[in-house]
Amino acid sequence: MMRKKILLALSCLTVGLLAGCSQKPAEAPKETQAQTEAQTQANEAENAVAYPEKNVNFIIPYSAGGGTDSLMRLMTAAMEPDLGKSLVVSNKPGGLGQVGLTELSAAKPDGYTIGALSNLDHILVLLTGENVSYEYDSFEYIGAINTTVNVLMANDQNGFKSLDDLVAYAKENPGSVTVAISGKTHIAEVALFEQAAGIDVTTVMQEGGGESLNAVLGGHVDCAVLDKKFVAQVEGQAVTPLASFGGERLSVIEDIPTMKELGYDVATETYRVITAPKGTPEDILNRLETSIRTVTETEEFQQKMEGMSEIYRFLGRSEVKERLDNDYQAMVTLLEENPNAFE
Repeated sequence: MMRKKILLALSCLTVGLLAGCSQKPAEAPKETQAQTEAQTQANEAENAVAYPEKNVNFIIPYSAGGGTDSLMRLMTAAMEPDLGKSLVVSNKPGGLGQVGLTELSAAKPDGYTIGALSNLDHILVLLTGENVSYEYDSFEYIGAINTTVNVLMANDQNGFKSLDDLVAYAKENPGSVTVAISGKTHIAEVALFEQAAGIDVTTVMQEGGGESLNAVLGGHVDCAVLDKKFVAQVEGQAVTPLASFGGERLSVIEDIPTMKELGYDVATETYRVITAPKGTPEDILNRLETSIRTVTETEEFQQKMEGMSEIYRFLGRSEVKERLDNDYQAMVTLLEENPNAFE
């Protein structure tokens, strides 16, 4: 009897040990995995808080005093208190941004050299520039904070009171309509309009927007492509804004229709993109994106932008990349259909 009790006890002990052994291996990996994930999150948080540990270089690939320079200096000054370090701005003008972006693309991707670019200039350099050492994917596109559009304006002496008037005349008189432009961005926009409307016009290059304005006001050209800020300057003059190139109406020129709503598939805009070299760590990109959003969404910052004739519109990392992708593809398609579009 005693022997049976001892055997029964040993059997129970063996079963208990086996049961215990079968449970522990199943629980241990879960605990290890949870601890690993927690440690990873803690490390990421620590790294995010640590950045930046020194001043950040900010490359502006245009001359001092221009639109991109003024807006980016406003933004970087606002970011400094948030980041706790200085953003040291340096202007590297030349080649529609190519000089500055060449330096930026070659910088160490550690978050301590970042910069800005203008969307259409960037794309046109990539597609038509010479000796370009970088590619579209050589950068991390962090965000954008503004939008602006150009407007096609016509001198009243030609009787173009609407975009359809101009298109009808241009179809009957190929190449006879003259359009003042200033820069490659305008060349691209006019080319897109010609493609969408099935017309051919003659562009006349000017040194800047002021010269284009004078040309159309003086009747030296039939039309001009001008930034939205010039709309106020033609009020009461013999010039009529026909349509904007933007994808949607902007509040500051809400009475001017877009080409798209008038039936012409054109939608362009100009915006500045904050950029870093490809391979910059995710936590640093996220920290910069958050800082840009935080400092630019304040009423004070946006009032300062308004004083510079800039319209605030924030695009985060995924949004600005999608927008740039669309702009890039539109220009690629245009060149495929018309290889001489930008000449």
